[in-house]
Amino acid sequence: MRILAIDTSTAAASSALIEDGRLLCEFMINDGKKHSEKLINIMNTALESSGIEVRDIDAFACSTGPGSFTGLRIGAAAVKALGQALDKPVIAVPTLDALAYNVFPRRGLICPMLDAQRNMVYAVLYRCDGKKLTKEEDYRAIDIDKLIERLEDFGEDIILLGDAMPIFGEKLKNALPNAVEAHSGALYPRASSVAILAEELYKAGEALNYNDLELYYIRKSQAEVEYDKKQKIEIAPMTGEDIQAVYDVECLSFAAPWSLDSFTSEIYSNNMAKYMVARVGEEIVGYGGMWIILDEGHITNIAVHPEHRGKGIGDALVQAIIKIAVENGVKRMTLEVRPSNWAALNLYKKYGFKEAGVRKGYYEDTGEDAVIMWLELS
Repeated sequence: MRILAIDTSTAAASSALIEDGRLLCEFMINDGKKHSEKLINIMNTALESSGIEVRDIDAFACSTGPGSFTGLRIGAAAVKALGQALDKPVIAVPTLDALAYNVFPRRGLICPMLDAQRNMVYAVLYRCDGKKLTKEEDYRAIDIDKLIERLEDFGEDIILLGDAMPIFGEKLKNALPNAVEAHSGALYPRASSVAILAEELYKAGEALNYNDLELYYIRKSQAEVEYDKKQKIEIAPMTGEDIQAVYDVECLSFAAPWSLDSFTSEIYSNNMAKYMVARVGEEIVGYGGMWIILDEGHITNIAVHPEHRGKGIGDALVQAIIKIAVENGVKRMTLEVRPSNWAALNLYKKYGFKEAGVRKGYYEDTGEDAVIMWLELS
């Protein structure tokens, strides 16, 4: 059996070809993360050096993370493309498994770690009995100081390796008397280790269709973190400065919207009114309002911008309004909703509102009835 494997999880990129467990060729280059430019060349180098055509490969493998987000995606894309084009299986190998295999069959504890930036590493602890590697814990992203605290619990030699060693190696060795640094050739994941582990996974029936290959990042990329921050829903009391934006959402949401003057009156003149807005970033994407009359709260409306529906904004507004009602001593809440507005009906039912009657011909624009809903808070 022939397996062509690649690793692009760090600044180094490598390819290797094995046949029935025997390494035929391995090629590695470590000159920065330019994998998109060089990956195909290093794969071709492995094939040409071995005298094997790509069509004669039985399976393709790659490391699947953790590691460089961009690098992993480039490697996975290449393997998926080959699997699809040649109708061959693909094999996913966890990066830290492959990295630990660089020092197999050295007995004892092995702690591979990859730089995760911001004083953190991707790490896991393995134990090797000379015949197999056993993972002692889950893969994780961990602060280097917390990792040191974890490793201090072991009173035996621990082999440390990975591209985090040039960054944290001295700190680790000073704090851990039993720490042993692997040789420089073992500091980066190698495609040969990926290939050998891939063969074991293949024999265990864990080969995949190219469509099923997934990457394992452990944590989100910084770009995704920043995106999530921008997408975070913030609920705040509505002010006069929000009226125009709320009115715009109203017009996009209803065939017979309230007027701009109505919202102005609600904010500046109606002491019974409590209105909240939902923001995503700097944009107002929804609003909700309620009148509090003695111990009853009447929800006047909840609306979400059409481009932001299905993101939990309506839920956040309902929760906020119920919270305000409780804080103001409201014992029961009510509202009217069109029977055709199944999304709103389901939303309110989700938070305990129950249908309690019908107002005939309530909506003047269509003559549609209104479903009356109530929620008991005490």
